[in-house]
Amino acid sequence: MNGPNRSFWKTHWPSILLVATDVVGFSVAWRLAYLLRANLSPPLGIINELSPYLKVQALVVLVGIVNCAMFGLYRTRRRLSSLTNWGGLLKSAYHYLLYMMVIGYFFKELDLGRSVIFIAAVFCGLYLYASRTAFRGLKSAAMRRGTALVRAAIVGTGPLAREVHASLVTHREIGFELIGFIRHPEDGGDTPAPDMAILGEATGIAEVVRREGIEELFVAVPHLETADQLDLINLGQTPGLRIQLVTNMFGVIASRAKVDEVAAFPVITLHDGHLPRPQAFVKRVFDVAVSALATVAWLLFFHWWIALWIRRDSPGPVFFAQERVGRDGARFVCLKYRTMHTGAERYAVAPAESDDPRVTRAGRWLRKTSLDELPQLINVLRGDMAMVGPRPEMPFIVEGYREWQKRRLDVKPGITGLWQVIGRKNLPLHLNMQYDFYYIMNQSLLLDIEILIRTVPAVLKGRGAF
Repeated sequence: MNGPNRSFWKTHWPSILLVATDVVGFSVAWRLAYLLRANLSPPLGIINELSPYLKVQALVVLVGIVNCAMFGLYRTRRRLSSLTNWGGLLKSAYHYLLYMMVIGYFFKELDLGRSVIFIAAVFCGLYLYASRTAFRGLKSAAMRRGTALVRAAIVGTGPLAREVHASLVTHREIGFELIGFIRHPEDGGDTPAPDMAILGEATGIAEVVRREGIEELFVAVPHLETADQLDLINLGQTPGLRIQLVTNMFGVIASRAKVDEVAAFPVITLHDGHLPRPQAFVKRVFDVAVSALATVAWLLFFHWWIALWIRRDSPGPVFFAQERVGRDGARFVCLKYRTMHTGAERYAVAPAESDDPRVTRAGRWLRKTSLDELPQLINVLRGDMAMVGPRPEMPFIVEGYREWQKRRLDVKPGITGLWQVIGRKNLPLHLNMQYDFYYIMNQSLLLDIEILIRTVPAVLKGRGAF
């Protein structure tokens, strides 16, 4: 049975499964933390017996589950690749450490070791990362098989609705069964896709939702009247229905808008996208620390065999240096491993297909795994680039920017970025711009950490990289 009439178990079994898994995971993490600390007793000092730790184990597990619930780690209906999942994971791990320290303080008589508490928090963070990654993998696999899909429809038939349709069709792994469009008078037109039906009119949207068993509505109408907005708010109270308002680029930019009052009437002040100096300093320290550690690992474990492979595969240098445009339009030399034959045009458009003849055999694999970007760690250390940010563009592309596109130059370019981990090169340029603008307007150290973490599975999958 579909839609709002689904049984409680069918709707909530993923969350229940995660809670049950977390009970075991937090218990194991707590005991492993004690065992690790006990094995380090000679160098770190003697630790008390296991029994005091067993007395608070149930409380430790309960705190972990409540903490995960507070940060949305049991909301399995949300989009699998949502950044908020990763933000909730990081925040949950951090707050779990704080709560564990509080437990240690209130149970002083048990003499719980601070090192055990810290190790347990680290283990729990690693467990949450592993368990949620595994869960998303299992759910994605089920969705690719056509099971556990969410029935969805798009309100609107204009250009924005067509973009939503194309994105949902391209990224079927996020789990939506798109069944059709609902025509809206403010966004009228023919059927945006030949394989999709018009399910009805917006005036009878409640009946369409009930009849078709729709569980997710994507409202892709750029300009909604106040009455329509109120109707949607009312419709959103329908059990089992989730409504997503699709914004255009400028709606995304305004996500950091500040509501204020001038002369007794409300105004919206747009965030300028620039980090305050203290935050910019912290970001730079973070970039230097991460890139320094990564550079050591790169030179010790990757560089020599990559260099040997490039040399043996095709004649030419190991590295490829190219002028790119950085922050405020400053030009710099961007470093990469050479992935193309030496006769290829230096400033041509990047490959868009895996069988591009310009790319060498070694280069095809390096580009697929993004290992060709490793030399840019040197650019980060030099200050030309950051770990996270928009990709650095070639001068001839920047020269063709319209005025609003030049906002990409307000921040340092990055080795990885938001659009790379969400869609990689599958996304067209104008959607890439949306993600770049979102990053510029919402940049923070936490967002950088989320993107860096998500870069790992994106690179391992090699999705959309040519």
